[in-house]
Amino acid sequence: MEISIISAKQFATKLKVTIQASGRLGFTDETAKTLELQLGKCAKFAQDKEKDMLYLIIVGKDDDDAFQIRESSGYFYVPTKQMFDMLGYDYENNNIMFDLVRMPSLDTVIHGQVYQMKPRIHKRKEKEMKGQ
Repeated sequence: MEISIISAKQFATKLKVTIQASGRLGFTDETAKTLELQLGKCAKFAQDKEKDMLYLIIVGKDDDDAFQIRESSGYFYVPTKQMFDMLGYDYENNNIMFDLVRMPSLDTVIHGQVYQMKPRIHKRKEKEMKGQ
């Protein structure tokens, strides 16, 4: 029998990303630190249409399927506007956040550090929409 401890530390950090009103995917500071984001790393996305799931994959090198992770004033983001437009996310009228759930069982299948993106969508407040 193999018994292992499930550490509370593994679940202490809430990993989140948000689609900004500009269409960029922004990482919270805590998420950026946990994912060890830096210039040179890239993000890929995968979609499971049957289960209606979206995955974020952090990879260490650029390839034709990857978005470069960018930084502005210490804030990390991915330029995803066209992708989210194609997927039908209404980020202009809604606050769209994703909770990231680590999926290590998919790492070797998808070739990277895989996170399931669980959406939380709330209507933007009137003044947030006017400020655009």
